Amino acid sequence: RDGLRDEDGNKEEGGRKEEKDHPRAHTPSGDKIEGGGTHRDSISDQNPRAERIRVKLWLNEELVKVEMSPLEIGYQIISKVENMKASLEYLWLGVFLSFIMSVLPFIFRAHNADKHSGFSKQAVLVSVDELLREPLELQLIHFIGFVLTMSLSICFITLFVVAERAYSQRYLYAKYFNALTTMRRAKQHGLPHFRLRSIQNIKAWLSLRSVLRRVGPLRSVGIIITSSFLIMLTILTVVCIQFFSKGTTSMNMYFTWEAMAWSMCLGMYLLRLFTLGNDIQERFDSQSLLITEQINLYFFMQQSPQKKEQLVHANQVLQLSSKLLKEIDNRENTNFVLSPLVSQFLRVFLLSAFSGLASEFLGFKLKLWKMIK
Repeated sequence: RDGLRDEDGNKEEGGRKEEKDHPRAHTPSGDKIEGGGTHRDSISDQNPRAERIRVKLWLNEELVKVEMSPLEIGYQIISKVENMKASLEYLWLGVFLSFIMSVLPFIFRAHNADKHSGFSKQAVLVSVDELLREPLELQLIHFIGFVLTMSLSICFITLFVVAERAYSQRYLYAKYFNALTTMRRAKQHGLPHFRLRSIQNIKAWLSLRSVLRRVGPLRSVGIIITSSFLIMLTILTVVCIQFFSKGTTSMNMYFTWEAMAWSMCLGMYLLRLFTLGNDIQERFDSQSLLITEQINLYFFMQQSPQKKEQLVHANQVLQLSSKLLKEIDNRENTNFVLSPLVSQFLRVFLLSAFSGLASEFLGFKLKLWKMIK
């Protein structure tokens, strides 16, 4: 019998499918997604055997063709992300910032110890000497205040660490999902590869996109980010009003010091979270990918005229999918947490404020926000 050609243009002898064992991602039944239910329920509401698609998979540097369902592809991505080691950079940063907030009263006291020289080594020695001369009861109060401030600061900043971890995982979901239709990136990350050349493949791709966008604690993280952003704006507004009403004398108040310190802490984490949110939106933005697949379909029509009718139907589905996803993405961009406008505003606002402060100390204009996309 003559060899048949599959959808990628490769021959299969005698029409037989290549049957090789392939590893399947671990699919625990208890993982939940936003809005209730589990990943298994969302991906495979119908018969998973009827939704199996042909994919290319690399096993020991050998390319094999297997059949996988959207459930298996989705859980291969999820398990790959969940097995990655979590970064502890922002956790240690939170501990360091909590320590700074705890010793801030002592720094303020040393700054005001000598009004002529300001914050200096001599002022610190004078402040420490005065602290050691105080009664034991006052020293105990200072120590308890230090411990409480350190503990509460760590608890508060831990919320940002958890939110950053959730957004980092969502970014990896979007990154690996975007690599499924590109052979080079799929091989690089050890993921299955398939092209959107049939209606069944497009259906599986849309199902994966819908589920991976909703993986993780979206609402709770959104509440954390939105509340922190509003708190930071409120603190900065009060500081600005106080500065314009009292002038430079407001810098001699401890409230101003603490408010500015908390604003900087919140700004550092919010800048990271909004940057990740913007990157997630860009990775899940599938307009350029769908246009590329439509162009590839026209090229494939010239190579396989006998499949023109099937490819025309797939092209029509791609066009409808592009319009639908564009409308859905525009609606979701109104979300405060992932809004690119809010991300750009926060980036320019924080970096402009820091540039103005650095320009005062350095003596020349420094515009950091122009260096960031």
